[in-house]
Amino acid sequence: MAAVAVRLAATTGRRLPDDLRLWELAGGRPEADAGVVEPATGGADLAAALEAATGPEQRRTNGLHVTPRWLADRLVARALEGVGVAPAVTVCDPACGGGAFLVAAARRLHRRGADRRRVVRHLLWGADIDPVGLAGAEAALALWAGEAPPPGRLVLADALADGPAVWPDRPAAGFHVVVGNPPFQSQLGRATARTPVQQARLRERYGAAVRAYTDAAWLFLLAGCDLARTGGRVALVEPQSLVGARDAAAVRAAIDSRARLIDMWVDERPVFAASVRVCAPVLEVDAGRRGGESNAWSARFADAVGIPLVRAPSAAVVGDLATVIAGFRDEYYGLVDAVREQAAGDEAAAPLVTSGLIDWLGCSWGLRPARFAKRTWRAPVVDLAALDRAGAPAARRWVARARVPKLLVAAQTRVVEAVVDTAGSWVPSVPVLSVVPHDPADLWRLAAAVASPAATAWLLGRAPGTALARGALKVAAPDLLALPLPVERGAWDDAAAAVCELAAGPSSPAARDRFLEAATAAYGAPPAVTAWWRERAGPRTCGG
Repeated sequence: MAAVAVRLAATTGRRLPDDLRLWELAGGRPEADAGVVEPATGGADLAAALEAATGPEQRRTNGLHVTPRWLADRLVARALEGVGVAPAVTVCDPACGGGAFLVAAARRLHRRGADRRRVVRHLLWGADIDPVGLAGAEAALALWAGEAPPPGRLVLADALADGPAVWPDRPAAGFHVVVGNPPFQSQLGRATARTPVQQARLRERYGAAVRAYTDAAWLFLLAGCDLARTGGRVALVEPQSLVGARDAAAVRAAIDSRARLIDMWVDERPVFAASVRVCAPVLEVDAGRRGGESNAWSARFADAVGIPLVRAPSAAVVGDLATVIAGFRDEYYGLVDAVREQAAGDEAAAPLVTSGLIDWLGCSWGLRPARFAKRTWRAPVVDLAALDRAGAPAARRWVARARVPKLLVAAQTRVVEAVVDTAGSWVPSVPVLSVVPHDPADLWRLAAAVASPAATAWLLGRAPGTALARGALKVAAPDLLALPLPVERGAWDDAAAAVCELAAGPSSPAARDRFLEAATAAYGAPPAVTAWWRERAGPRTCGG
């Protein structure tokens, strides 16, 4: 133990006076026999000390987060299910940090009957690029077992780039379980973006699964499939964007060719200090697999968070009846100099409708303040003459295409919020989406489909975890185009008539209820979908 204390102190740059200080950091000194009472803190204080020693900037660059004990225990338990009850199960954490998952696995294997020293000598393996975290993992396991892991079990290496070769004496058939919390390194952030050399190394190893915006955490699942034996389990903490992000589609497809998705843990509460929301897919490796169902990931996620399953009732989609227009940076900034407050007798201006002004089948332009270009507006309008003079061609084209009868859809809300612009006079602000029907006669029917409870459930199930706000739905143009249309024409027409009534005046609870009943019937969805939608929408939308 003295040697472990010296290595930990040298790595962290902190003087630890004696072995007892290490025991205290780990949460209490265990006894050498099997009758020990487990420490209550599970090394939480040790992990916190290591986090402070590493420094926030380095941890942010490396995408590192200390894992709470309850999460490590829960995922280890899920990963070990189905790999037998024998104590001789090998466990690997390819990005082990301070060892939270390895210690959790050690405790569970010990409860299965494995001697503590046998666990650290023969059953646990880990790697990390952070020497401080690795020193902490060694210390935590040494404190738990009474001896440190032998050389070659915990290695200072990049298991993502170099793969199984970082453990020369690893089990020949692969590990029974690969579990952990790999670094989250979004390629949209400057601090976590890979260098061209790093990108080339990963592309050489993982091929087409590596794209410009592929998060390193997603690739660790592929690395886990390479590390685990056939029939073994892989369970890694992941950003929820893995399930719905388009940049993750290639990774999901590569995983599906190696393993079956058998379970998924999702917790909508904030688990880490970072704002990212997490999930943990559980995979069973199958070397002979040829691929899986395209919607398996979103279906598992939806089931985990209680989103009702809505199957496509027909092959017809919104894209068959309409075009969806989405603007970007050029359209947004091109409008900035042309927006002003509405003036009396204003005829050469068009109302600017932001996402925040769109309600469910209603619009609050001029009734509540709007935010645009870092300013608050009472009744913002686009001066069309000023726009023509501004020399912003993208914005002019955006306004010209959007000034037609259309359905405006807010970008991020809890349920799909859309409003009908029958006159075609409104200008949508980025990121509002415009659904423009090929035939204006379809406008109300399109509104009924998009605003339905079934549409919210279907869209959430298709692209979960991609919105910025916790629990929100991010509506993207490709998803809206792919939204299935109802099949029960009579009920669909009834829903469209109720939408028209709701848009004509103050919200009528009776018309709203008629719409919800008709729209749900039009999709052939069960009443439970409407009940789920009401709860999600809240009293402001549901009127009480």
